[in-house]
Amino acid sequence: MINKEKPPRLTVYLPDPAKSELEKMANQTGLSQSQLVVMATLGLLANYKAKGNGIFTELLKIDSKKDEEIL
Repeated sequence: MINKEKPPRLTVYLPDPAKSELEKMANQTGLSQSQLVVMATLGLLANYKAKGNGIFTELLKIDSKKDEEIL
């Protein structure tokens, strides 16, 4: 018999700009926002497993570049 239980849920709060971009991406790709978040999470977990904490340094560099562009 196939297990039909739903996986556990996780509520995530996103800043308005990120939520808008996610909605736009969902519309453009035909994927749901939930599917995109799951894909991003699985990618992050795989990357962390492969590279460890170094991935966060890379992500912070990307964020600091965005901050510099805004200033």
